Amino acid sequence: MDFILIHLLFFDHRQAVDIQEYLNEVDLVILSGGHVPTQNQFFLEIQLAEKIQSYNGVVIGISAGTMNAAETVYAHPELEGESIDSDYQRFLKGIGLTTKQVIPHYNFLKHEYLDGKHVLKEIATEDSVNQEFYIFPDGTYIYGHGGIEELYGEAYLLKNKNFKKINTNDQIISL
Repeated sequence: MDFILIHLLFFDHRQAVDIQEYLNEVDLVILSGGHVPTQNQFFLEIQLAEKIQSYNGVVIGISAGTMNAAETVYAHPELEGESIDSDYQRFLKGIGLTTKQVIPHYNFLKHEYLDGKHVLKEIATEDSVNQEFYIFPDGTYIYGHGGIEELYGEAYLLKNKNFKKINTNDQIISL
């Protein structure tokens, strides 16, 4: 029987270490979910955008982690009051692993209201002017390798207030 030893390291605001040495030692980085602006601020504090550029392993983004992987992050409002707060920043500097702005959890968001507004139809649609938002149900993902990005699974594109289906579960398309 073969055994695989897995060593897990978790980083959050409680650690005061330079993550560069750890990035050089691991094969997999998972950018987890959470509140997009909060995670984004943490990534800025640890200078992840600069440090991950020399990383040679695999990066997996989940939910907010996927969103923050973009060069420019679309952080649609999530918490009560954010959509009506004039100081809330919807576009943030991300870590730059992709140019694609992803909105995950489509099956949830298509029914979600925040501050009396439909999240996709009234908030994201208005924010889509001169933007491209890739909207994914859970399970859809972008696989990037060698400068190529491929989209696996059902997906929608919201661009300049137009919403259209661009992929199905049985297709793989190049982006």
